[in-house]
Formats: sequence, structure tokens, C-alpha cells
Amino acid sequence: MHNSKRAVALRKVMIMTIMLVEDDDEARGLFAEILEREGFGVIAFSNGRDALEHLWNEEAPSLVILDLMMPVMDGIELRSAMLQDRRLAKIPAIAVTAFDQPATAKLSLARVFRKPVDISALLGLVRQHCGT
Repeated sequence: MHNSKRAVALRKVMIMTIMLVEDDDEARGLFAEILEREGFGVIAFSNGRDALEHLWNEEAPSLVILDLMMPVMDGIELRSAMLQDRRLAKIPAIAVTAFDQPATAKLSLARVFRKPVDISALLGLVRQHCGT
């Protein structure tokens, strides 16, 4: 394989995937665009149930960024379900929320960001957990 093709193939293999779970279409699109621009792969869901189904059936992402207040299954329920599964419990998670959530202490979250989110701080934490 030609060296430049090998380098491109290696970069594709080394892309860290972030799972983004946010019910607000605009916020989900903005977060996804920013993360992709920074070189991360993004898989996005609008509710915790769809995200959890994906986690059970597909390769685990490097990190999960989740909204705490969502319909169908909220971020607290999603993270609680993840913590009950040994494989999923190992995935670091960052929460974003518009409201104070006292129940987050038992969710083993890397951090809880209040909306509007400080994008620079969020990206710094994403890089820290993804080793980039």
C-alpha cells in the first residue's frame, strides 16, 4: 500500500467516536458539527432508548455526551442503565443540562455542563477522555 493511502487508512482506524444523545435538533446538530470538525466520529440520537439500543448492539463509543432532560428515556435513565452493564459502565459520560440535577452524583459522570455549554471546556474534556 502506498504510504499516503496507509496514513489515511490509519487515521480512519484511529478516529474516536462520540455518542451524542440530545433531543433538541438544533443543539444536536451544532454539537455534532463541532465534534466532527475537531476530527471525531459522531453517532447521534434524540433519546436515551435509541442510544441504549445502539450501545447494546454495536461497538462502544469512546465517550457519551448526553442531555439529562429528554423524552422517551432521559439521560439519567440512560446513564443508570449503562452503569448496570459492565461493558457500558466503562464508557465515560459527560452530561449537558439546562436545569440543576441533584441526582447526577450517583451517575459517575465526568462532568455536568449547564446550558449554554462552554464549548472550549467541553472540547477540552472530550480530548482528555479520548486521549487526543
